[in-house]
Amino acid sequence: MLANLRKDVEESAASPDWRHSKMGYLFNTSEYVWQLDGSQTIYLRSLLDVAESEVASGLRQALAHYAEEVSGATVRQVVSHLREYARINGGLNFNVSGVARYKDSGCSGEENLGHLRSFLLSWFDWGFPGIEEKVIKFLGELTLKGSVKGKTVKGRCPYSGPLTMLEQGALVEWSSNAFMRKEITLQQYALLMTLMLTGRRMVQIRSLRSEDLIAREDESGNEYILRVPRVKQKRGGFRDEFRTVPIEEDIYLLLENLAQNVKQKVGAVLGCEVTSNIAKKLPVFMHESRLIELRNVRELDQVLAETPDYLHMNYAQSMTEMHNINVACRAKSERTGEFIHISSRRFRYTKGTNLARRGIEGTALAYSLDHTDTQHVSVYTENTAANAKYIDEIMSPVLAPLAQAFAGQLIDSEREAHRAADPHSRIKNSGSNDIGNCGTHTFCASGYRACYTCTNFQPWVEAPHYEVKKEVLEERERQKKLGVSPAVIGATDRLLLAVEEVISLCSEAKAKEAIDG
Repeated sequence: MLANLRKDVEESAASPDWRHSKMGYLFNTSEYVWQLDGSQTIYLRSLLDVAESEVASGLRQALAHYAEEVSGATVRQVVSHLREYARINGGLNFNVSGVARYKDSGCSGEENLGHLRSFLLSWFDWGFPGIEEKVIKFLGELTLKGSVKGKTVKGRCPYSGPLTMLEQGALVEWSSNAFMRKEITLQQYALLMTLMLTGRRMVQIRSLRSEDLIAREDESGNEYILRVPRVKQKRGGFRDEFRTVPIEEDIYLLLENLAQNVKQKVGAVLGCEVTSNIAKKLPVFMHESRLIELRNVRELDQVLAETPDYLHMNYAQSMTEMHNINVACRAKSERTGEFIHISSRRFRYTKGTNLARRGIEGTALAYSLDHTDTQHVSVYTENTAANAKYIDEIMSPVLAPLAQAFAGQLIDSEREAHRAADPHSRIKNSGSNDIGNCGTHTFCASGYRACYTCTNFQPWVEAPHYEVKKEVLEERERQKKLGVSPAVIGATDRLLLAVEEVISLCSEAKAKEAIDG
């Protein structure tokens, strides 16, 4: 075994595979030592020496992917847990009995497995060798102390479980800013938002076509619907069954823009105008390399009729897109202080938890998540109250540095603003006091409070940001006295953390100026 491993390593070393870590450090996956940031270096020899060839190969690939998506500290922690797993099991071979043995290895066994689970789930989702499906099923249905089936959801694991409201807000804000800055593509943005807001499986989103986007208008206004293909149905074929999902106008327009983009690409490849009849049959998420194989409309019609899923984004592409989104992601969790690691699995957990928090359960919850029965929905309906807590005046200074809700740039005065010569760029609070500048000419009707989580905001060091904090806290206190739902009060959690972060940064800037004289 070791001889084969050394042979594999020697062959891979002849063709280095260079990657960039989340912090931008270059590392070669075929080497034993990876420098991932200024503080974190991981050593793989001891792990690879106790792993079978297939597991060693999959581990290298999975760790390299993970190192591109998460911080060096998180990767180092995973490697540490893997070493402990290998020590307890006499080698690095993943099976149900080995995972169970690791879980029961001591007082911290369950906690360590919680950290490791996110990596193992991702490893399997990426399709690298070394992890069997029955191990993933076992991880998802694990019975842990004081809990039952579905610990990933019920334990609110910060690495692989459902996202908190703050984490969801962080992802929405980061992705919209990243799209505007062209750090992610239209397809990546649409994929991320559709998965997050619908909670549907990746295979369902990949199966969407233009005709599935439905806009209706009646006397009460506009209604937007997404017709989602069902999967995992007995005797069900590709796009044989559907369920409708109501969506907001924003997600409808996002998917509609992507569908129009696909239509234009098809027209450009075929050199002709795409009729509306054909356009409605085109996938929203396209397999572009297969599109360029087509020479005319007749071949396109034939492919759509005979192999209807051929032009849709496939599994490997969807995993690549999710990987690229994770690599670009700079949204941070207020629970860990780390970059949020995302997957379609986590978004599905999150959707179920959000629905359960609103009191939806049983058959209604199963239907909303596109389950055939209610067998697995109970994991979403317990402990939802704990997940509905909102930030208060005491906790906001503690969590603000971790959440990093403030996305703008602190400046000493208006002289440093991007639009310093433009008085219309000044932003005022409710008391008509200047608090900073807007760095863009784009129209915005969101109000000054939204500025604190906007990437274009340039708050001034000497501005009265405490007035905004006081206003938000007083508003929340009024809502609590009126018996308003914690979920509604929690809608300003991220705003409060962003304001608190600005206040903290201002204090640091003033202290530094005092020291420098």
